[in-house]
Amino acid sequence: MIPAVLLLAGVALLVLTWLSVLRTVFTPRQRSGRLMRVAVRGVGGGGAALARWLPPGGRERVLDLCAPLALMLVGGGWVVATFAGAALLSPALAGIPPTPGGIARFMVLRDDSGAAVLAVAGWLAVLQVLLVFGLHLSRIIAAYSRRERMVAALSTHSTKPSEAEFLLAEHLRFGSREHLDDLFRQWTAWLADIRATHTGYPALTCFRPAGELCWLDAAVLVLDAAALTHAVAPAWAPHSARSVLDAGSSCLPALARQLGIDLPRPAVSLQGREERGFEHSVRVAVLAGLPEQRGYGEAWAHFQDWRTRYAPQAAAMRVRLHYAHGEDELAVGRVGRAAA
Repeated sequence: MIPAVLLLAGVALLVLTWLSVLRTVFTPRQRSGRLMRVAVRGVGGGGAALARWLPPGGRERVLDLCAPLALMLVGGGWVVATFAGAALLSPALAGIPPTPGGIARFMVLRDDSGAAVLAVAGWLAVLQVLLVFGLHLSRIIAAYSRRERMVAALSTHSTKPSEAEFLLAEHLRFGSREHLDDLFRQWTAWLADIRATHTGYPALTCFRPAGELCWLDAAVLVLDAAALTHAVAPAWAPHSARSVLDAGSSCLPALARQLGIDLPRPAVSLQGREERGFEHSVRVAVLAGLPEQRGYGEAWAHFQDWRTRYAPQAAAMRVRLHYAHGEDELAVGRVGRAAA
């Protein structure tokens, strides 16, 4: 009776473990496996709670460890569950005494029952889990590198999300419409990659920025430049300006929902641009060569129609991920009150 119960428990444990492995590593799609989501949420929440009580230097060190720790907990859980599942199979399949000592001798290949093949198979399964986990880590590291590489390239031009008009003006003065089109096309692909990887591998969202410009600010910076272009000069704007705005309006709300943030759409979004008047932004862009095809009032309405789709979510995520300072928290609060 006991070997049969252990057999069922071992089979169930192995099946559940490998379903988790396959769901997390090979078929994440728009949602990772439950174990990974729980680990990221639990470790991230615990790290954030601890970080509130620490000075800035200690806070960053703790938050830096949250994503790697969540990954290691999941990988360790898969290894332990695979090992335990193989051990539970041994009494029924190899005739090992159903005692801790008998199972331990079997798994360390010191049993004389002639069932070493089953023990070797168990260790091979553990090794396979380790190899699959290594593949998972390599994908996450590659996605993180792609994310930060684009942000680092952008940071040579601008470091604040309020500098969108200067980014636009620089490309207008020293480039061409095709150059601007190429910029927006690259960031459309970047945003699509961010959505696919950060929803499929949720630990990526908790990885800290590599430089001073965080990836959320970089996204808002480029999206604001595209929104300004499309609002002021809709007929002249490159086709990719609309594409990058559509990608950003889809990507950032999806990532926000993954973090449990579901904001109502406000009438106006000023996050990060409280000290930048829209008239000044238009003037900077027009002086750099952007055709003025809409009046100020109409351009402002179109700019806000786009910005309210992505900027509030980015600001809220900055606060949730502890990238933000006090003024960002106030900005998010203003969004909620305005929308209410």
